Amino acid sequence: MDSPAIKIIAGLAALTALFSIPALDTAASAVFYDRGFSWDPHGLLEFARAAVPTLILGSLLFFVLVWLMSVPSRDWIWTLTPRRIGYLLATAALGPGLLVETVLKPHWGRARPKDIALFGGEHAYTAPFAMAEECTRNCSFVSGHAAIAFWVTAYAFLLPPRWRATGLWAGAGFGLLIGLVRVVQGGHFASDVAAAGVMVVALNAALARLMLDRA
Repeated sequence: MDSPAIKIIAGLAALTALFSIPALDTAASAVFYDRGFSWDPHGLLEFARAAVPTLILGSLLFFVLVWLMSVPSRDWIWTLTPRRIGYLLATAALGPGLLVETVLKPHWGRARPKDIALFGGEHAYTAPFAMAEECTRNCSFVSGHAAIAFWVTAYAFLLPPRWRATGLWAGAGFGLLIGLVRVVQGGHFASDVAAAGVMVVALNAALARLMLDRA
């Protein structure tokens, strides 16, 4: 596994542990709360919330179509191959798709910040790794937007080694940025974001080791 990937996963794991402390988790959200999460429905942050998943999945579809049409040339940064396309599809399907949107979010039952009593809602706060019944669908743990944003680190594993670290750090930074958008909007806790990053980047790295490094 790449050393930068290990550092990123370790850093995200440390953030997850830090924000698993309820006082810190709620304090991070409280920074953006003033009689409501006033950034929720407006402007650039809402555009990012609405557009980012579509843009990222659109980029994946673009590469799949390019590969199917046999367009890649020697001038490209990397050459698209069936194995690499399979890697991109597998990481997207298993990480943001299966683990986050199918297994965790519909069943974990954790209420979002804007829905808990501390921030004017009706539900109780629950720790990130404690299953609850405060939410019935599309719940807070983990952040789907952060997960799909962290997924772009999968592209970094296709880059030449001299550029891979830069790609990984950029992808991790993008995941944190989109996660911050959701925290500001009251849609997720900081722990939701950090945990999503650990899961997705670790899965990307593991599948890169399995599907790409052995090629």
